[in-house]
Amino acid sequence: MYKNAIILIFIFFIFSSQIFSNENYNLKEESEIYSPIADVELNTKNGQIKMSDLYSQTPLMMALVFTRCVGICSPFLDNLSNNIKKIDSKENFKMLVVSFDPEDDVERMQRMASGYELENDDKWIFATTNQISELNNSVGFRPIWDSVRKQFDHDALLVGINENGYIAKKLIGLRDSKDILAMIEEINNHFILSYPLPRENMLFTCFTYNQSTGEKKPSFGLIILLLPAIITSFLIIWFSMKKQENN
Repeated sequence: MYKNAIILIFIFFIFSSQIFSNENYNLKEESEIYSPIADVELNTKNGQIKMSDLYSQTPLMMALVFTRCVGICSPFLDNLSNNIKKIDSKENFKMLVVSFDPEDDVERMQRMASGYELENDDKWIFATTNQISELNNSVGFRPIWDSVRKQFDHDALLVGINENGYIAKKLIGLRDSKDILAMIEEINNHFILSYPLPRENMLFTCFTYNQSTGEKKPSFGLIILLLPAIITSFLIIWFSMKKQENN
């Protein structure tokens, strides 16, 4: 019995260390939320335009891709275009596709648009920028160049930008029409039932979140949540020791 209790305590503390590890509590979609998007200069088929000139007219959904990608970019754009057609939303928004590859130009991006039959769709804008580092940093996008494969390792990232130029929502990976519609509603300032991000002055949260740095830390609420398990574990040890003494 005593040995079983020790094993139980050991497993419990291993599990707890995983919860308390900041590296394992990685909320990429929550990072940079409510931060301003970089106001970069975009190169489009209609000439140069500032990011602010776009979002001030209509909220944006922005996808970051590159034309020579042999991985996620193609299914990502295919999934996006199909879902947007399926939704057929009457909400006000435009779809901005920006290349993060310095070798891409407007002509290549237009060929990409043609591949999805989007070159004449006014809702879609395909662009490049000479300020890609600033744009990537503002949304927390960090592609890694693989010199052997001659490809970028990167997430399929969709960023929702409201009319004030703030990041309202981020989606990572291939998502369904329900998720896309939720982003469209979010950037159009619809009321979305949700829980607020934990902050320093909020009592009894499991984690605190610093939206400036994106850092997550365990909070007092997590201790309260785990307290019954801790007390139970120590009681098991205590009763086991008492039983050993009586024997």
